[in-house]
Amino acid sequence: MTGSMNWLQNSNSRKQALLISPCERKRSLSNDALLPFPSLALPLLASYFPENYTVRIKDERVSKVLGSEKTDIVFITSLTSTAPRAYAIADMFLARGIPVIMGGVHSTVLPQEASMHATSVVTGEAEHIIPRILADFENQSLAPLYQGDILTDLDSLPSPSLDLLDWRHRFFLSPLQTSRGCPRDCDFCSVPRISGRKIRIKSPRSVERELEFLSRFRSRRLFIVDDNFTMKKDRSLDLMGLFRRFGFRWMAFSNLSVCEDEAYLKALADSGCVSLFIGFETLHDPRHMTKNLSFGAPEKMARAIRLIHKYGIGIQGSFIFGFDSDTPEVFRETVAFIQETGIELPNICILTPFPGTPLFDELETENRIIHKDWSYYDMNHVVFRPAGMTQEELQQGYAWALKYLASPSSILSRIKKKSAARKYFLTANFSLHRAQTRLAHSLWNPDIQTQMPEQTQCLS
Repeated sequence: MTGSMNWLQNSNSRKQALLISPCERKRSLSNDALLPFPSLALPLLASYFPENYTVRIKDERVSKVLGSEKTDIVFITSLTSTAPRAYAIADMFLARGIPVIMGGVHSTVLPQEASMHATSVVTGEAEHIIPRILADFENQSLAPLYQGDILTDLDSLPSPSLDLLDWRHRFFLSPLQTSRGCPRDCDFCSVPRISGRKIRIKSPRSVERELEFLSRFRSRRLFIVDDNFTMKKDRSLDLMGLFRRFGFRWMAFSNLSVCEDEAYLKALADSGCVSLFIGFETLHDPRHMTKNLSFGAPEKMARAIRLIHKYGIGIQGSFIFGFDSDTPEVFRETVAFIQETGIELPNICILTPFPGTPLFDELETENRIIHKDWSYYDMNHVVFRPAGMTQEELQQGYAWALKYLASPSSILSRIKKKSAARKYFLTANFSLHRAQTRLAHSLWNPDIQTQMPEQTQCLS
């Protein structure tokens, strides 16, 4: 579907561009926090627009798109779960004759579907394509497809236009990217498909320049959005020196291998590391422990956690329910592990077969995909037939675990009073408490709960 070609009355006049990150608001979401995480995608794209453009960013986590906004061109990026909302927004602007450029993960893996709701579709990394799109737009010759086959040189990236984000994005955290790509082989992850398996790095000088830029903002906390910041130890040590020099405290994605070197853990702590986001994924299935393969038992994981905590570094731990080896006992066991080890900020979700991943292909071949209503592909809802339990048991076990971990008593019991970052983790947990509890209640099915293992009924 395309809009009218009469986009510009005067190609020399000042132009307006609207960059949109959609959000599906029909259902509760587990990550619906008052202070949402600041995404880098749209601020990076915004920094490529020339001075004769007035650029606005609209993130529907904080402000709904009405479709009546004044603009000359619209750019929309979406995940799989937000694709239906992205399409609805796009259709509103197309109906007004305003061209819509659709990109992001979902458009990259399903460009033909996205093309039904866009003037142009962008696949892959879009930064180096933006100048060409704008030139074609001004010449009224937009192409139906722009393929981002070239992986971006990270040193060529300008500082992102974070000032265009709502204050709620910038109040608590500043995002920083120092690398892209992941060599891991997780079958449920689309990162290698989008960003490649080879890690591309940003030079220390480029990182320093961006830290100088970020120093203008109020927040003194960084979230390093790299898929695994600590994978290249020597490089991360160099960058940590920069974080310390600029006075930032910071968080990043990592794995349990950091605990194999206590000198490195001390360096992390000395540089201002508040917490590490670690994907535990599962307690028992080695096939899905690619990030922590040498810690393939709960006892080894617990020892690693104790070492990380010894240096005053907190943990944001990710766990996934629904692997073929999981049975209804997995919920009680995982919650007990989280509480006993004191993982400060748990992130639990349901295994989701996103299009473009090996997991999706496998489950579709086995005829286990229940439906393709993408709005439910949010990691909070079951969209496939699990092997070790029923669909209903997986959904209800997740609801119970979410409710348990979000309860004030659970939060207070796992965040130790001696924790150096206790205030941060209490704030983070309680900012999510309302959304997670609301989601758990919306998923609650008493009839199914009574059939679950006895241990999961203690807070029902």
